[in-house]
Amino acid sequence: MTAVAALSLSAGLLAAPAQAAAPSVVIGGVQASPARHAGSCPATVDFSATVAVKGASRVTYRWVRGDGTKGAVRTAKAGPKVKLRERRTFTRGTRGWQAVQVLSPRKLMSKRAYFSVTCEGSSDVNTYRPPADAPAPRASAEVTGDAYSGPCAAPGRSLGFRGTIRVSRVPAAVSYRWVDSDGGPLGKEDLWFSAKDSPRRAVSASRTFLASQSGTRWIEILSPSGKVLATSDRAPYSVTCTTPPAQPTASVTGLKVDPAVFQGACAAPRTFTFTADIAASKPTTVTYEWLRSDGTKVPGEWEFKDAKDLTKTVSLAWQVADPSKTASGSASIRLTSPGRSEAGPAKFTITCLSLSLSEEKVVSPLPQPYTGPCPVTVRTSVKATVTGGGGPTPVEYYWRYPGTGIQRTDISGTTTLTRDWPEGSNASPTTNLLVRFPGGPWIESRRIGWSITCKAAEPDTMTVSKPVITTWKRDGGECTIKNPYQVTAESSITAPKGMSFPFDVTYQWRWADGGYWHKENVKITGPGTRRVAHSWGTFRSQTGKVFVNVLTPTALKSETTEYAVTCDGKPPVPSTGGTVVSVTDAKITPSSHTGTCPVDLKAVATITVSAPTTEPVEYAWVFDNGTSSPTDQVDFPAGGPLTRTVVWDQWRAVKTSGPVTGYLRTRTPNMAVSVPVTYSVTCT
Repeated sequence: MTAVAALSLSAGLLAAPAQAAAPSVVIGGVQASPARHAGSCPATVDFSATVAVKGASRVTYRWVRGDGTKGAVRTAKAGPKVKLRERRTFTRGTRGWQAVQVLSPRKLMSKRAYFSVTCEGSSDVNTYRPPADAPAPRASAEVTGDAYSGPCAAPGRSLGFRGTIRVSRVPAAVSYRWVDSDGGPLGKEDLWFSAKDSPRRAVSASRTFLASQSGTRWIEILSPSGKVLATSDRAPYSVTCTTPPAQPTASVTGLKVDPAVFQGACAAPRTFTFTADIAASKPTTVTYEWLRSDGTKVPGEWEFKDAKDLTKTVSLAWQVADPSKTASGSASIRLTSPGRSEAGPAKFTITCLSLSLSEEKVVSPLPQPYTGPCPVTVRTSVKATVTGGGGPTPVEYYWRYPGTGIQRTDISGTTTLTRDWPEGSNASPTTNLLVRFPGGPWIESRRIGWSITCKAAEPDTMTVSKPVITTWKRDGGECTIKNPYQVTAESSITAPKGMSFPFDVTYQWRWADGGYWHKENVKITGPGTRRVAHSWGTFRSQTGKVFVNVLTPTALKSETTEYAVTCDGKPPVPSTGGTVVSVTDAKITPSSHTGTCPVDLKAVATITVSAPTTEPVEYAWVFDNGTSSPTDQVDFPAGGPLTRTVVWDQWRAVKTSGPVTGYLRTRTPNMAVSVPVTYSVTCT
């Protein structure tokens, strides 16, 4: 018989002595990472939880899922902080939850860890749709070695099942699940067959037994809606548990290598770490040896002294000095006493890639140097080429002027990376691109320089240009108060020759929702253009419209520019309530103190909104010495007043090195500021 699927057996362990007191179990820290994924698929979500067990040496558990399926029953060594993990890969968008169900030493269900996966991008994982008349994928399974008789002491006897899933054509996405006659369906799994893959794929599952049991296990192919499309042959199994032998036994399981696949630069040595779990039935000395595929043998020994601790994870570090000369490697582990047990081999592969940069240039405006109307957008480009890989390869990159956050993209062959730079005045800067494989060294492009000379038709009157918006984030990761998106608005004020110079221009940045910044001044000494800019940070998704309002020497208003910032893939939620229209009557008391220190100060301001707000107004005091008050909130509910006075009196000041100026700034639902106020403290 051809063994398309097989049962494999591994030795078990003796249970720890029973505890006198009733065992206790506490589950905490249940989480999914990432809890929300939006990007390319397949996507992997790691689930984890922490279990604290007293009064027992082993804990038996399984993961349960929101779709009604349950994971395999597993056993782990008990302790005050046992980490439980499960990893799942999704090829399609989904959402749901997982939780941990402890079965022994007492039954307990954890809280739920919710997650969602949104597939984006252009990879064939997301865009492939099979023809309407395409036959359903087929699954089949056969079994050999279907009976076991022997000890089943904790952590139990593990049986392994292997099956083969075949599809009628590639590419294809297949959902399947294992079904057991004792317990029903297990969790749904997803397989992706790319256009280059074989239409035949091996899959596996396992089950741990603590008591005698017989039954069958098979595979079901599922539609996206969960309907069963095809069913494999049934694989019978039988386990007969007997009294464990008096002599100590040992087994080795769980052999794996990290990383199993390496793709990247091969200029430096790479270390591959093999790990395996050794278990003994009672205190004894276990001897073993690692067998590498290059013929190297590495012996080892471990003495189990405590009957409550009869498992040990052992490791082997294999450093490949020149990865460019080694395509792959593998290692097995063999126990030499007591008894003989072997696991492996576990294999790693190496794919050497090279990364190069070329054709660094200014794409527009051309020709260079540029002389003409401003503002103008400069576009730079660099070609990045990855060679040696068989498909899209992830890379990280960032631009150095004035500095951008690290971005990620996949490169297959050659890709042109571009960046736009708004220039509103004369400028002659340079920039360059830095690229690397994740975790590898940065590669720098040649520097790109450009020259902008702003020369526009002479206006008859003073003008103010439409703002240009730039958004960027210095570091990767989620949007937070310490890691916000930076938004910069730039505009140009142009004065013609016919005006009397010098003179001051008073202007103010304003938003269409009623928000505003401080009034500011710029001195115009002669005909020409002066650049004005305003920057702010946001750690929440938002949209807005910003413009410049010139107050003196003449009233002018620029065109309005729209902008949008999306944090962590969550679009902004429109506000249907009122907005802050003014922050007035700001004062600090006492404004000047000479005497005993420290001294209690109080800051007061009045906030006015246009209508009742759907979210609290969030605000804080900000000072020019780098300090600020805690962020606070005030509500404007329906039926209440539209003007509220806010007070910060939990404030104790010590001696200042001169006057300190501050103002109250609202953050939500929109930005507004009070006039600056000053205080000073002198200690005697």
